[in-house]
Amino acid sequence: MWIATVTVGAITVTACLSKTYNTQPIIGLCVAFLLLCIVGLAYKTAFIQHMRPLIILSSLIYFGFIAGGCPCLLFYFQGFILFLIGKTTFWLSFAAIAAILMLSIIFGSIWCGWLCWLGALQEFLFRKNKWELLKSAKAQKNLFYIQTVAFMSLVVWIIVTQRPALCGYDPFLSIVRLKIFNWTGYITVPVLLVSSLLIYRPFCRTLCPIGWLLYVVKYLPFAAKLKITECTGCRKCYHYCKLNAIRENKVMNTCNQCGECKKVSCSAITI
Repeated sequence: MWIATVTVGAITVTACLSKTYNTQPIIGLCVAFLLLCIVGLAYKTAFIQHMRPLIILSSLIYFGFIAGGCPCLLFYFQGFILFLIGKTTFWLSFAAIAAILMLSIIFGSIWCGWLCWLGALQEFLFRKNKWELLKSAKAQKNLFYIQTVAFMSLVVWIIVTQRPALCGYDPFLSIVRLKIFNWTGYITVPVLLVSSLLIYRPFCRTLCPIGWLLYVVKYLPFAAKLKITECTGCRKCYHYCKLNAIRENKVMNTCNQCGECKKVSCSAITI
């Protein structure tokens, strides 16, 4: 129960301190990174796998609905790019994204699978279906190509405009704040809601810039990631992976380490 106690306690302390000192972004990030480290260290235990629904639900409730979408990863990503081109006032954004990348090298893509409230919102909306859509290896490659184009386009847009204006178009903020900020929200919010019902984490797999960065990070030889060794070919883990990231006895870089595949209790799946 210590994981549950830390999770609930950390969120409660964050809420209290944020109201008192108005330091919500910094405290929120610190708590999120603390939880990431706790999950990373306990990832191999069966208990932490059972706690995942509570952890992602807590993240969605606090960072999403209570904190109004803060930390906003899309805002921090914009600030990260702006800092790199000389806008030093966005130091917190740079530090936040740099910390996520560094911790992902150490623990793997746990941020995406366990703490990101954007992913949690999509996950709770998703309903199982029998569609074969997006399940093939070719579909996975095409999704990554789409995400790569979206990432490059976003970077160019940020550099050209040199201002963090994406939050006004963010459908996630519109949902958790129950407010449409401009006319684009009347299009993006329904699209996000409907696609999340039919497809597992559609935004994460096609448009999320953080997800793309963590995908690339896994190519580092010393980066932590799941792998399959001495596979017996039972293919049971295939059915648990909602991202369809397990192909031909290999774990693709699109894996977000949600840990669903470990429910098979297969010793061949290691980190």
